[in-house]
Amino acid sequence: MHQDSHVQFLWPFPIYHHGDFGHVLLNYVNVHVWAKKIAHHIKNINIDNLTDFNYSKCFTLYITPSFHPKIEIGTDEFSSYIRKCTYLNGLMVYISAIAPFAAIKYVKYEYIDGEIVVQEQYQPYDEKTGEIGKDILKLLEDHRIKVLGRKLLETVVPNVSLELRKKEVTVFHCLFEDGY
Repeated sequence: MHQDSHVQFLWPFPIYHHGDFGHVLLNYVNVHVWAKKIAHHIKNINIDNLTDFNYSKCFTLYITPSFHPKIEIGTDEFSSYIRKCTYLNGLMVYISAIAPFAAIKYVKYEYIDGEIVVQEQYQPYDEKTGEIGKDILKLLEDHRIKVLGRKLLETVVPNVSLELRKKEVTVFHCLFEDGY
């Protein structure tokens, strides 16, 4: 990507200097729309809809193959499952509610030394989550949503400060989730 394409991509970020998306997203956006679309088009998966527009500007979905039980992240049942099985591979799908962009991160929850540890990367941890990722990519492409790569997602956006992240704000933070 050459320098000029960064300028074109950064067009939505000036809105952070003039307003906030929170009110509109919390009050007018159906948080289940993408979970329903994905469940309709991709079979043999479990979807944990983590969408919460308090600090996010995106639909956040944790997806696992259906041979795992349908459990929600953060519950006692989830913790027990990870301790018992030692790991759980899946993928986080972030679909921006403010622009036609998405991000996919592959996630591994693992039980190590008495604690549940989470690891993220942009490549699948196993074949099955890789297949699900390809199906998600196809569905997003069909809806004209561009999945952004790691390099662009980690690009720092100058002169932008968010509520939770004051410095080193990245494209990921602006389009998807505010964070520490």
